[in-house]
Amino acid sequence: MVEEKKTEGLGISGFTLGVLGLILSGWVGLIISIVGAIFCFIQQKRHKTSLGKVGFIVNVIGIILSLAVIILYSTVLEPLLNNSFPSA
Repeated sequence: MVEEKKTEGLGISGFTLGVLGLILSGWVGLIISIVGAIFCFIQQKRHKTSLGKVGFIVNVIGIILSLAVIILYSTVLEPLLNNSFPSA
């Protein structure tokens, strides 16, 4: 029987994508955070690691922050910007 090598590759990738998703809040940050959360979820199913758990939490925060930015922009900032500049 060959022992499977337990790595943290998906956890590291998921954590990195989570940090990147926090920085790039909005549509891009939302997509990156969702992919990162999936990576961390798979990591936790295969082999539980602390980096996978922290990465999943960071990605969930990134998803919430990105959704908040998208909602804020579409409900508050976009109407203000459209009313500020008169059409020619």
